[in-house]
Amino acid sequence: MKNQEQLARRESPSRRFLLSDVVFLGVLIGAVGATAILPGGYDGWLYYLQPWFEQTTAPAWVHLFLFPVTLLPQYPEPYRWMCLVLMTVVAVYAAGRVFRTPWWLALFSFPMLWNIWLGQVEFLPIIGVVLGWLVLRGRLHPYFWGIGIVLLLTKVQVGWGLAVLITWWLMRGQGWRATLYAGGTAVILFVITLLVYPNWLPLWLQSLSKLNPQSRFFNSAVFPIGIVAWVFPLLPVKMPRISRARLVAAATLLGSPYFATYHCTLFMAMSRRWILLPLSFLPIIPMLGWNNQKFGWLIPVCVMLIEILEIRKTKWHNLAS
Repeated sequence: MKNQEQLARRESPSRRFLLSDVVFLGVLIGAVGATAILPGGYDGWLYYLQPWFEQTTAPAWVHLFLFPVTLLPQYPEPYRWMCLVLMTVVAVYAAGRVFRTPWWLALFSFPMLWNIWLGQVEFLPIIGVVLGWLVLRGRLHPYFWGIGIVLLLTKVQVGWGLAVLITWWLMRGQGWRATLYAGGTAVILFVITLLVYPNWLPLWLQSLSKLNPQSRFFNSAVFPIGIVAWVFPLLPVKMPRISRARLVAAATLLGSPYFATYHCTLFMAMSRRWILLPLSFLPIIPMLGWNNQKFGWLIPVCVMLIEILEIRKTKWHNLAS
C-alpha cells in the first residue's frame, strides 16, 4: 500500500506540471541567451519588427499588436527578436496546457526551429486557436474568439480553415448571439486598423503581388492536388474535436497554393504523438540532398495519416468492446 501511494504521488498531475514548468523556465532562459549571441530573425527584422510601412507583407494588425516591441532598440541589438522568440515559446507552452499536448514536441520540431530562426510570427495563429478553444469550453467570453479569428487570419493559408471550423462549433454550441459577439469584435479590430493605418489593405495586397510567394523556392504547396486532403476532415464520422481540428489545420495547408515549412507550426502545437517530432525533420533530407525546400508538405501528410490511423483504431476498439 505504501509503495502504491508513493507511485501515485510520483505520477500525480501536479508533479508532472511542476517538472514541465521547470523545463519551460529553462527553455525561456535558453531562448534569451541564444537570441542574445546568435544571428537570426531576418524575416522579423524585415517585415514584422518595424513600425508599419507601405511595403509590408503582414496585415496591419500584426504591426498594431507588435507596436510595443518596435519601441525597443533597433537592429543589431537583439531585443526585438528576443521578444518575438519569447512570445513564440510562451504561445506553444500555452497551447500544450490548453490542448493537453506535450509542448516540447512543437517547440523542438523542425518547423518551429525554422520559425524562430527566421523571426516569423506563427505564434499569433497559435494564440488565436488557443483563444477559440477556451471560448468553446466556456472559459472565455465569445468576444475573445473575435480576437482569435483576427490572429488566425494573420496567415490566411494557415488559419482560415480553423477559423471557419471553430466559428461553426461556436454557433452550434452557444448560438447566434455568441457568434455575433465574436464577429463584431473581429470587425471592430479590423476597423481600428483602418483608422490607425489608412489604406493598409490595398497596400498590403500590392506588396503580396510583388512578392509573389507562390513562385518562391521555399513554397511547399501541392496545390491543386492537395485539395483532396479536405475529404478527411469533412468525413461525416464521429471523432474527437481536437482530431478534426488537426485534420482541418493540415488540410488547410495542403489545399493552399502557398505555404512554407515553418507554417506547420500551428498544428504541431496541437499534436500529441511524439513520433511527429522526428517526422517533422523529413523535409531536411531533400534540403541537404539537392537544395530543395519544397517538401514541407510531408509534415501535414504525416499528421493526417497519424490522425486517420488513430481514429480508425479507436473505432475498431469501440466495436470490439
